[in-house]
Amino acid sequence: MKTFMNKILSRRLLLILTLLATIFFSFVTFELNVLPLKYYIPMVVILLLFALLLYFIEKDKNDNHPIKVAFFKLVNIILAVALVFGSLSILKGSDFLASITNGGVQSVEIDVAVLKSSSYDKLASLKGKSFGANTSMGALDINKSETIIEDEIGDIKVTSYKTNNEVINALKNHEIEAMIVKEVELDSLNDIEKDFTDQIRIIKKIQIKKPRINANSAKVTKEPFHILISGTDKSGPIDTFALSDVNMIATINPTTKQVLLTSIPRDYFVDIVGMDGVSGKDKLTHSAKGGMNCTMDTIENFMGIDFNYYAKFNFTSFINVVDALGGITVKVPKYRVIGRDDGVFVTKKGHYTIKPGVNHFNAKQALSFVRERKAFVEGDAIRGKNQMLMLKAILKKCCSASIITKMDKVFESLSSSFETNMSAQEIKSLINMQIDDMASWDVQTYHLDGDASKRTSQLATVGDVTKFNKDGVFITLPDQQSIDKAKEYIQLVMKNEIVKVEED
Repeated sequence: MKTFMNKILSRRLLLILTLLATIFFSFVTFELNVLPLKYYIPMVVILLLFALLLYFIEKDKNDNHPIKVAFFKLVNIILAVALVFGSLSILKGSDFLASITNGGVQSVEIDVAVLKSSSYDKLASLKGKSFGANTSMGALDINKSETIIEDEIGDIKVTSYKTNNEVINALKNHEIEAMIVKEVELDSLNDIEKDFTDQIRIIKKIQIKKPRINANSAKVTKEPFHILISGTDKSGPIDTFALSDVNMIATINPTTKQVLLTSIPRDYFVDIVGMDGVSGKDKLTHSAKGGMNCTMDTIENFMGIDFNYYAKFNFTSFINVVDALGGITVKVPKYRVIGRDDGVFVTKKGHYTIKPGVNHFNAKQALSFVRERKAFVEGDAIRGKNQMLMLKAILKKCCSASIITKMDKVFESLSSSFETNMSAQEIKSLINMQIDDMASWDVQTYHLDGDASKRTSQLATVGDVTKFNKDGVFITLPDQQSIDKAKEYIQLVMKNEIVKVEED
């Protein structure tokens, strides 16, 4: 038995195993472009020399130093195992980058809805019945869903309406038995008819695929570029159209090592650009009804910029990265809280008490923190600031040395909740640049202001909203001075100048 173990643990065999592990690790890091060449070559040389050094140290013909030999053999085994696991982790990281980059095909979810009071419980029960839809916007998607329905139950009659209000009235008055509507539209129907979504039942969901959004590629390690960061609370696949609760312009300058995050209120009342059949003003969040490209076009229009990329995330699942990182520490400012003078507020979701100063959050607490708005005098403006605080804290922890032991959990938490049309190679180039210069980055934040007390009777993607409330719905009227200031900051970053955002 001892002779067998000696053969298994012979220094020659251990050398072969370590060399194979080193070759595998070197191949993986080279092929996947994980390290800059000036670090890669010395690393490979050091690993090979170390493997040879262990081989000679383990030499003990007369068995005079068994403890020393056993120790260095153990080091040899640990090195080989570490190299193999390191290679597998790098491969997993590369697979993760491949899964979230280059932008996937977008998906529009179309619902077939009936009144809850009806007896219809599945699509087949609507055979021979009348359907209705608002075809004034997104008519092509409605037509595609009509074809899919007919493939399942035969020919159907779909009455076209010009507004969502007309469709709702037709359904409630039994002029039609079912309505065809985009899933992303459902929340807006409650602005027309109080709690309308509680009065209907979805009996069929249809997925319509849309083309991917190509990047306006930049030399990401040499020139400044813009990314639209868009976040939604909708559960489900990240590629599905959903209203955006978070909209930020990330202006990144790799030369000056500065990032400017410009947050835009979700209810900003702006001209909607790039949506089929829609013109006029609406809440920025409703631009997502036309997909990510519509939100990008809309923001580009009033901010006077051109986006290079987008990064989309589902905040509900993305925030799980907080637990993967072992929690997040955020310094919370003292806000003006409704009914209190000390700045302490309780979140509506989870009923967590949050005090001004340093707070440590787990995922549930973090999500409640970034969702809260009704506790504050400034409402949605503060929610936007808290979202930026949380993103900054997550980025800071992701850039710390402690991330190495948590990468697997971080990848798992992000894989189904994050998507970008940056290429994996562009992201690797940024990582290589950071490893190469080890520079610290300065992150500045700015929040666009507006008057959130204003109301409107018309929304471009919804229509008349005075049926539910004669005064209309609340919007945030943009403050042009704030927009101009944001443009000034953005231009300075793009011109390689260092920006220091003035405190409010």
